[in-house]
Amino acid sequence: MFRHAASLILLATSHALAGGGAHVNPPSPQDLAPEIEVYRQHLLTISNPFFEGRAPDTRGNRLAADYIESNLRRLGLIPAFPVESGKDAQGNPILQERASYRQPFEAPTSLRPGASFRVSDQRVSWEGASLKAGEQFNVIGYSGNGEATGPVAFAGYAIDEGRDGYSSFAKDTDLTGKIAMVLRFEPMDENGKSLWADVRWSEYAGLQPKLDAVAKRGAAGIILVNPPGADDERVNRLEDMGLAGARKMKVPVVHLSIPAAESLVKAADSEHRSLLDLRRLADKAGGVIDLAAAPVTLGVKVDKVPIMTDNVGAILPGRGALADQFIIIGSHYDHVGYGYVGAQSENRGKLHPGADDNGSGTSGNLLAAERLVRAYDQLPQDANARSILFLWFSAEESGLVGSRWYVNHPIVPHDKHTLMLNMDMIGRLREGKLEVGGVGSAQGLEEWTQPYWDASGLTIKPTRIGASNSDHYSFHLKKIPNLFFFTGLHKEYHKPADVASTINIEGATQVADLVSRVALDAATHPTGWVFGSGREEKEEEEKPQENVGSVTGVGVRFGIMPGDYSAEDGVLIGDVTPNLPAAKAGLKGGDRMTRWNDTPLTTVESWMPMLSKHKPGDKVKITFIREGKEMTTEAELVGRGQPRQ
Repeated sequence: MFRHAASLILLATSHALAGGGAHVNPPSPQDLAPEIEVYRQHLLTISNPFFEGRAPDTRGNRLAADYIESNLRRLGLIPAFPVESGKDAQGNPILQERASYRQPFEAPTSLRPGASFRVSDQRVSWEGASLKAGEQFNVIGYSGNGEATGPVAFAGYAIDEGRDGYSSFAKDTDLTGKIAMVLRFEPMDENGKSLWADVRWSEYAGLQPKLDAVAKRGAAGIILVNPPGADDERVNRLEDMGLAGARKMKVPVVHLSIPAAESLVKAADSEHRSLLDLRRLADKAGGVIDLAAAPVTLGVKVDKVPIMTDNVGAILPGRGALADQFIIIGSHYDHVGYGYVGAQSENRGKLHPGADDNGSGTSGNLLAAERLVRAYDQLPQDANARSILFLWFSAEESGLVGSRWYVNHPIVPHDKHTLMLNMDMIGRLREGKLEVGGVGSAQGLEEWTQPYWDASGLTIKPTRIGASNSDHYSFHLKKIPNLFFFTGLHKEYHKPADVASTINIEGATQVADLVSRVALDAATHPTGWVFGSGREEKEEEEKPQENVGSVTGVGVRFGIMPGDYSAEDGVLIGDVTPNLPAAKAGLKGGDRMTRWNDTPLTTVESWMPMLSKHKPGDKVKITFIREGKEMTTEAELVGRGQPRQ
C-alpha cells in the first residue's frame, strides 16, 4: 500500500551554509499522493473516540502511546530512553541505554473524577437525614480531609468586599466550630442575573476567595450550594472532584444539590424560610444567618493517586562525524480527554477527540519518521549525518510538562541538540497559510530556511520566535534552536467538535513533507546553528509571540476567535461568542478589524498586547471592514471572571 519511490526524497550530502539544502523543492502531487493516504490512516486512528481524547488520566492515552510505539518498532527505529537495570555497589542506578521507547513521568493532577483523587469516605448527615453521595451531594476538589460537626451558618455569597460596600461579613464575624453554607456566584436580580456584571458574573463570583473567607473565620466545614433561580447553565449541576482550584482547604467541603440544601434549611432554620428566601436576603445585603436547629456532620477522606504517563521516542541513527548530534522532530500526542483541563466548563465530561490538537502533529511526526527512515537507507555509507530523535510528548495540555521533563532529562547534553522541529496543530491549512515560528532562534537560520518557504507553494509567515504555548518552547528555554509549524486556531479548538472530518489531510501532509525535508537537510548541514539572533534587536522582537491560543495575562473578555493568523492587514474575525462585547457591538464572523481605538491593527500578535492593557469597563472604538465597506462600532470590555465557579 505504500510506494517506495526514490523520487520522493532526493538525496544529497552537501549543503550551502545559507540558502537551504538539497531538498528545498517539494515533491510533485503524484509523488505525495501515497503519503496522503498514510497520513490519513494515522489521523483517523489517533483521533478515534476509542482513544478517549488521550488525556494522561485515561486508558486512551496509554493506547495512543502503544500505537505510536508499534509504528516505531515496525520502522526498526532504536528505543530512545534508558532503563534502570539494577544498582551498583554504592546504590547508584545502573542504566541500560537505548532500552525503552518510553520516558515515564508523573503528570499533573487530573480533575477527572477518580483519576488523581479517590474519595474513600464522604458523609453528610443531620438528625433524621443521611444524604446519598452522587445524588444529593458530592465532595468537590477543594475539599480537605476530616470530619466536622456543628450548627449551620448561612454565609450568603461569602464575599469579603464587593461592589458599593457590599460584604457578607460583619467585622467581628466568627464562624468557629460552624458549618458554613456558601452560595455560588454573586448578588442577582429576580431574573437570576448578576447585579454587578452585564455578562455572566463579575470577578467577585470567584469560588476560591469565598472558601478562603469562611475558612479564615474559623468554619469547621463548608457546604457549597447553587443559588436557586440563577441564570446559569450550572445551576442544577451537582459538582464533583472536577470542581477544584489553586489550593485545597484544610476542612471538608461538599456540594449539595438544591433539593438537599432546601431540606437542610427547612430542618435547621427556626424561622422556616426557604433557600430562595435566604438567597434574596443575600441579594440585598450581606450578613451571616445562624441556622442552628439541625447540627450537620460532614466526613471526607480523599486519597491522592499519582498519574503516570510517558513521552514516546525513537532514534534514527546518524553516521560519520555528525552521528553524535541530533535533530529533534517533536509533537505532543495528548489532548484534553473529557475536558477536565483546558476546555470550556460546559463541555466538561464530554469526549474531545483532538484531531487537530494534536492528532495532526502526531500523525505528521509518524509520517516524517517513515520518510526519513527511507531517506537514511539511501544515504552513502561515507555520509556525515546527524541522528534524528523523534519525540511524542504527553501532558502538553497541562503546561508543556512532557517536553519540560525531556529537556530536564535529555538523552544527550543540550549542546548535542542541533535543531528542534515542532508540529502542533498542522491540520487546518486554509488558503495555503502556514505559520513557522522560531526562524530567529539561531544565527543564520532565517536565511537558511527562506528558500524552503519560497519553494513550498504555501503562504508562509515566519516569525522570529515561536509562541510560548507549545513544546518547542521548552527547548528554546534551554537555548536549543527551534522551529514551530502551526496552521492556526479555529472555533473547534479545545472543543468536542475537533474531529477528523475537519482536518485538511492534504494540507497537513504538505506540512509534514516540509518538516521532513528541512530535517533531512539540517541533519547533514556541516556546522549547525548557534542559538540566538547574533544581532542587535529591539527587546520585544526577541520575545516569544503572544500565546494566541489562550488569554494568559489578559484580564478582559472581548469575545472573538480570530480566523486568520497569517494576515498582516488586520484581525479577521472567524467566530463571535454570543452575549460578549464583540457580539453586542454588532461584529460578525468575516469582519476584519483594522483599528483599535486610534491604533492600526496588523496581526493578531500585535492586537493581543493592546487587549492585555485594558480593564473591565473600558470602551474601545473599533474600525472594521465588512463586505468591502469600512465601518466603526464601540465595545465595552468585561472582566474575564472565573470559568468554573
